Amino acid sequence: MRELKAIDVAMGRQPADLIIRGGRLVNVLTREIYPADVAVAGTRIAAVGNVDYAVGPDTVVIDASSKYLTPGLIDQHIHIHETQLDIVQFAAAVLPCGTTAICTDFYGEMVVGGSRAVRTVLDAAHGLPLKVWFMLGTPGYYQNDPFGHSGWPSHEEMLEMLDWPECYGMDDAFAAKIVAADPRILDLVDAVQARGKKVCGHGSEIRGRDLNGWMAYVRATDDHESVDPEEAVEKARAGLHISMREGSGCFNVSAVARAVSEYGIDPRRFCFCADLISPLQIAEDGHIDNAVRRAIQSGIPPVVAVQMATLNAAECLKVDDDEGSVSPGKIADILLVDDLTAFHVAAVIANGTLVARDGILVTPLLTRQYPEWAYGTVHFAHPLTPEDFGLPGDSERGEVVVRVITASGQTLLTGQAHERMTPKHGQITADADRDILKIAAVERVRGTGEIGVGLIRGFGLRSGAMATTYNSQQQNLIVLGTDDRDMAVAANTLARTGGGFVVVERGEVRGLLELPLFGLLSDRSYEHVVSTLRRLNVVLAEMGCHLPAPFHTLGFMGLPVDIGTLKISPRGLVDVWQSSIVPPTVG
Repeated sequence: MRELKAIDVAMGRQPADLIIRGGRLVNVLTREIYPADVAVAGTRIAAVGNVDYAVGPDTVVIDASSKYLTPGLIDQHIHIHETQLDIVQFAAAVLPCGTTAICTDFYGEMVVGGSRAVRTVLDAAHGLPLKVWFMLGTPGYYQNDPFGHSGWPSHEEMLEMLDWPECYGMDDAFAAKIVAADPRILDLVDAVQARGKKVCGHGSEIRGRDLNGWMAYVRATDDHESVDPEEAVEKARAGLHISMREGSGCFNVSAVARAVSEYGIDPRRFCFCADLISPLQIAEDGHIDNAVRRAIQSGIPPVVAVQMATLNAAECLKVDDDEGSVSPGKIADILLVDDLTAFHVAAVIANGTLVARDGILVTPLLTRQYPEWAYGTVHFAHPLTPEDFGLPGDSERGEVVVRVITASGQTLLTGQAHERMTPKHGQITADADRDILKIAAVERVRGTGEIGVGLIRGFGLRSGAMATTYNSQQQNLIVLGTDDRDMAVAANTLARTGGGFVVVERGEVRGLLELPLFGLLSDRSYEHVVSTLRRLNVVLAEMGCHLPAPFHTLGFMGLPVDIGTLKISPRGLVDVWQSSIVPPTVG
C-alpha cells in the first residue's frame, strides 16, 4: 500500500513537510499559468492551490514570490559516458540546471566492462536526487558490427538486464535494423514490449518506405535523430514522439522546432534530449534548460516549451504516473524559475528536498568508489609507431584520387569528398593547407591490433594531433592529425594513462584529460573536467581547430553504422549505407 501521509496532508489531518508559497504555477496539463501554492508530503506532492491549512510548526516554507513553478526537467535520451563524468558528478552538473530525471543506458561502460559494469554504475546512481531510468543499451549490443565488437553483451545478458527492476526498456532500437528484419533486434523489441516496457528508437535518415516499415513493426516509439523540420513532420505524422536534440556537435532544436512553430504540428508529440553533451557545454550553456531556451527563441511559446521538457517527455517514456507535472500525487520535482522566457532556474526541489539554488548544489552528493577492474582498459597489441598510420599510395601513377570524410561539427552526419593528392615515397600524407588530415581508429578493448587509417576534412588542425578513447559505439581509440609521429605519441599516451582526451604537437603533450574509468569517465570532479576540457579546446584553437565540441565530433567519426555517410573503423573506411569497407583511394 502507498504511503498515506499524502492523503492526510491533502485533507488537513497532518501538516506538510514542505510548502512552496507565492509562486505562479505553470500547469503543463492545461497550459495555464496562475497563482498556486504547493504542499509536499515526503517525496510526493499532496496538494496544489490554497494550502495554508497544511502549514505546521515544523513545515519548511519556501517563498516563491515573483517565481514561476514548473515541473523538473527530463532528458528523454542521453548517454552518460559521453559527458566524461561518472553518474554522481553528472548529477552534480545537471541538477542545478533543473534536470531532475534522465533516461540513459550506460552502454559505453557495458562495451568495455560487460553487464557487471552496468550493474556497478547503476548501484552508484542509487539514492541520488536525480532519477535515472535505465534502458538496455542497443548501441552497446550491436556496437560497430560487422566492423568490430568487444564480445559483450550477449543476447542472454541483454535479457537478464531487461528483467532488472531498474530497467524501463531499451533505447536506440535502430530503425535500419528493424526494417532489415534483423532477428536479433526483433527478438529484443518483442521481449521488451511483452513485458510492457518502453522501446525508444533511432531513425537517422529514415524516411518514406523505411519509416513505414519501421513503425509497422515497432508500433510505438520515439526518435531523436531528426535534423530538419520536414523530417520531424514526416515522423510525427507516422506516430513517433520527436525528441529534439541539443547536444555537442548536434545542435538540432532550432531547426526541428520549426515543425511546430512554422508547420503547425501538434507540440504534444515533442520533447527534448541531449543524447551526447560535453561537460563544457553544460557549464557554459546548461542542459535541458538550454534546449527550452532554444525552443522559445525558435518561436515555441514558453508554456509549450516547458510542457515539452516535462509532461511530454514523461508521457513518451511512460512515467507520467509519477513525473511530468506539478499536481497531486506526483513526485515533488519542482523548479522555481525567475523568468519563463529566459528560463533561468533559481531553485531546484527534487524528491521534496531543496537540492540547488542559484546554480549551486546545496545538497552534497556522496562520492562512489569503483572496482579496480574498471581501470586500465586501454589495450594495444603493441606500442604504436608512426608506421602504423601509413596510408600507401600508387606513386607510379603520380596523382591519386582519395576518399575524404567531411565533418562539420554541427551534426553527427558526415559527407564524402574525392580529392586529388600526390603520394610521397609511396605514401599518402596529410595536407594541412587543404585541411586534409589523417584519421585512424584503433581497437583498444580486446587488443586485437586492428588499425584503420583514412583521411578527413573539417577539423582545421595546422599541426599536431588529437586523440580520444571515447568513441561511439565500440569505444575504439580515434586519433587524428597532421603528423604520423604525433598521432603515435597521442595514442600511446592514452594507453599509458588508461584513456582520455589528448592533444600533441611536435612530439610533446600539450594537454591531457585523463579518463581512467573504462577509458571513458573521469574519477575527478565536474569542475576539474570542465576546466581541463576548456584548456584543451583553447590549445586546439591555437592549432587551428575551432569546432564547438572537437573531441565529441571526433568520437563520432568512428561510428561506421547507423549514422552516415563515410566513417572510420579499425578495419578501414566504411561506407555506412552500403555497409561495406571501401579503399582510401578511388578507382
